Amino acid sequence: DATPDRLWHRFAPILAARRSMRLYDPTTRKYGSAGPLTVKRPALPSAVPLFVHGRARVVALDFDTKHHSHDAVSADVTRVLAWLDECGGRAVVDKSTSGGRHVLIPLAPGKTVSADEIRPLLRLLTVRLPTLDITPMTNAKAGCITVPGSACKEGGHRELVDLDPAAAFDILTIGSDAGTLARLEALLGGIGRTPITPAEAYIRTETVTERVVGAGHDARLHPRFCRSTPPPHSVVEFARTGRLDSSRWPSRSEARQSVITHAVLGGASAADILTRAAATHWAGLRAAYAHYAEPARAIRRDADRALDWAASTLPDPVRDTGHKQKHTGGAYDPVLRSWLIHAQTWVTSEFSHRRDRWTTHAVVQALAWAAAVSGQIIEGVPTVGVGGRSLSIAAGMLPESTVWSVLERLRDMEGAPVLLIERGVGQNPDRYALVPTPAGRAASAAGPEAATEAAEVESVHPAWSVIGWRHRILYNAVSAAPEPMTPEALFTAVGIGRTSGYEALVDLRIAGLLTVENAQVSIGPVDLDDIGHRHGLTGAIRARIVRHRAERIVWREWLAAREEARTPPEPDLALFTVPGDH
Repeated sequence: DATPDRLWHRFAPILAARRSMRLYDPTTRKYGSAGPLTVKRPALPSAVPLFVHGRARVVALDFDTKHHSHDAVSADVTRVLAWLDECGGRAVVDKSTSGGRHVLIPLAPGKTVSADEIRPLLRLLTVRLPTLDITPMTNAKAGCITVPGSACKEGGHRELVDLDPAAAFDILTIGSDAGTLARLEALLGGIGRTPITPAEAYIRTETVTERVVGAGHDARLHPRFCRSTPPPHSVVEFARTGRLDSSRWPSRSEARQSVITHAVLGGASAADILTRAAATHWAGLRAAYAHYAEPARAIRRDADRALDWAASTLPDPVRDTGHKQKHTGGAYDPVLRSWLIHAQTWVTSEFSHRRDRWTTHAVVQALAWAAAVSGQIIEGVPTVGVGGRSLSIAAGMLPESTVWSVLERLRDMEGAPVLLIERGVGQNPDRYALVPTPAGRAASAAGPEAATEAAEVESVHPAWSVIGWRHRILYNAVSAAPEPMTPEALFTAVGIGRTSGYEALVDLRIAGLLTVENAQVSIGPVDLDDIGHRHGLTGAIRARIVRHRAERIVWREWLAAREEARTPPEPDLALFTVPGDH
């Protein structure tokens, strides 16, 4: 079971954030452009992407032997594994023939992290682990990692360390505790990064406000976010004796911050921490602040920083279920159902050889859903006022910029099923009329029987943001078919070329959404909710909604400031006073 081919077949799909991979080019000594992820193990070293839409569900730590010895790599890996164990983390370690090692840390189901969010922790680790290369986790666009079973540049293949494949797969499936990364950062004495945009600052302020109880020096973390387990032994030891563990803290500054942060995570306020600092069992911490002119003030400052970091960083204690949130409003409206059928047919015809066909299908679906839940029918024509941000979520988590560009192209095309009837001004969104296509008008003239095909008016499942937009059309065609069909028949029905079709079919098979048996394509054992749960998409949707809310508030404030600047000040009433007769 530990052969290279089987290792690749088992671990490449679960570690790849996207259904792609990059092959190593021996001539350039670099990994080339991305191609589709294959079921068969490539002969060349192959790396899979770590990020999808800027977020990763596996933290990959790359320990390199280019400039360090094998013993140094082994020591650093042992050290970080011990820290992870203290923080509730689980990891899979593999090694190359050169001696380099990867520590693969799966996050809790439903949890993901961006490059910006993980960067402060990575910086803390690099100070303490000299063989660590953080490059893969700091590049959200091109960050990738080779997986167990992949060929090595020096020959041979990557092998698991101290784990059999079944145990390693179990770790990657179950994941770590939800608060592992936050605990690790607290252990190393870090307190995260500072927001750099007004929207980020608003999100952080709102989050902290919701998660903090009390005020002033009595403010503390809400009990549901507090940690019930005791702090690590090294933290307790430093608080008691002031003895510094130099393997995890470069100086006493990080050590004392770690003590303060763990106290905050346990539910202590600044006042509580000052009381403890005066006690005998915290003599070490008290000594660490003794060089300040006002030690109490310094302790309160560090406690406030730790509380702000903990309240804004800790994940929600309730695990993300990852279930699809169905939007059923207007799902059975015959007008919208008919429009959606013919609009999608029009997109297939007009965009058959264009790369933006698949995202256009998603935006059209999102427009129909928006009209179903918040639109109006005016003289038989559906109309809806909706912004690109809201549509981006309804379109399966498409990037907002993609939604805006699709809408711009659609409304400028002759015969398009989308017509801009009112341009948005200020806080009001653009309004669109969902007009019938020529085929739709012909079907309406033929009578209601001509448009009996079922088409649910609902939002696009966010799982397609991970799998791929063209894959959605293939999957929907198989799902709607009364019986299994051959790949060739499927490609013909969807209107996709053989090469592109087979690539998408392979991806869907790897994901478990489709199966091929006896040359017949049918629905597989994995559903879209499983994909959503595995990639934490419900949490991603929630985060995008919060970001959109913050961006709208910033936009309203900007509009108000502009209006205030344009409004002339009230004139001095003294200028209009009529002098009395003398």
